[in-house]
Amino acid sequence: TVNDIILFYYDSNMDSKMPRPDWINSTAGQWHWNHMNLWTERSENTPLAVVATSTHFSASGCCYLYPNGAYRTSLTHIFNGKDFLSLDVDRKTFVAAVHQAVVYKRLRDGDEVDLQVLTNFYNTVCLDGINVFKNTPKVRLRKVPEVRIFEKQKAGSITVTCHVTGFYPRAVQVDWLGPDLQPVDEGVTDVLPNEDGTYQTRKSVTVPEEDVGKHTYSCVVLHSSVEHNITTLMINVVVVGAILVCGLLLKI
Repeated sequence: TVNDIILFYYDSNMDSKMPRPDWINSTAGQWHWNHMNLWTERSENTPLAVVATSTHFSASGCCYLYPNGAYRTSLTHIFNGKDFLSLDVDRKTFVAAVHQAVVYKRLRDGDEVDLQVLTNFYNTVCLDGINVFKNTPKVRLRKVPEVRIFEKQKAGSITVTCHVTGFYPRAVQVDWLGPDLQPVDEGVTDVLPNEDGTYQTRKSVTVPEEDVGKHTYSCVVLHSSVEHNITTLMINVVVVGAILVCGLLLKI
């Protein structure tokens, strides 16, 4: 992320990596983009992957370039929500935050090649990448989301999805309104980046079969893309058999 714009996003569960945006067209920019792709593959094959048998074990690495020119880096491993291990870039060694991390520290410190790659990345490559990308074209400060409704029939019910895309900045609230709605996947939704730097998300609910055609359901999207953050995009949805009728209502 540079200037609150996501340049690259990768999830090991995805089938492919995020495609390179067209505006990254310089030789240096393409090199750093390819390097980020290689870094994701490397991250999946480090000793971290060997010990990360718990879903509560994670790693977070960052580098920061401040307006006054100051530069700072950090690489921290977290276990069960608490500091576990961190990298001292200047001394080229890992620091155990708790006694239980000493064995893992020795494992990482014992790989001199890995330590050299890590320290070189945080000392030079990451900083160079920031300098390459910091003057990239800015995404519009605010962009109104596009809202679409999809439905899928299942035995005894219809699942209705509200897909919201093309908005910026990232913060958004998506809610379904209507009687007897059941959230899908416990109502958890992810906000994911688009290729152009905007974002997308979706939220699904289940409409009981006995309510089909009897009620109006609304997907309400709140976003700051309009001054004073008081615009509500409301999609009124009436489900009649297999037909989904959508109407758009803009409230200001």
